[in-house]
Amino acid sequence: MDNTNLNKRGIDILADIMQYCDTQTQSNIINGLAPILAKEGKQGLMFELRRQIVLFDDLAYANTAGIQMLLKYVTIKDLAVSLVGAQESVIKNIASAMSKNMFSDLMAEITREKNVSKSEISFARDRILREVKGLIKEKQLYLEKPNYNNIY
Repeated sequence: MDNTNLNKRGIDILADIMQYCDTQTQSNIINGLAPILAKEGKQGLMFELRRQIVLFDDLAYANTAGIQMLLKYVTIKDLAVSLVGAQESVIKNIASAMSKNMFSDLMAEITREKNVSKSEISFARDRILREVKGLIKEKQLYLEKPNYNNIY
């Protein structure tokens, strides 16, 4: 087995393992690994890993119908907690799939949940990502990540 296939197999194994990690651990692994692979000129391996892993921030690239389906399966409280400190692009994409009244309710809940701990945010994001992964598996939600193939 040549080195390229061995590296690809290692990334496949790491991606499989990371699917069972919480969001904070996934982010730590990616943020730790990215500079190492870049320094070694192996950015393609990071590209492949990111193609296989779904992170909370990837919701910025979810289709509207998929987000609307997700909203049926998550509580407004989990959604509000998960969005505390989230990237603006994630909030905008979720908001674009909501009615004005629902978005208003969400913003009120976010205001109430401002003082949540990082672990509460992580747990809420994990619950949402479980639903996201299920919807991806059912082909009801897809991600159009820039520079990546669509993820279904």
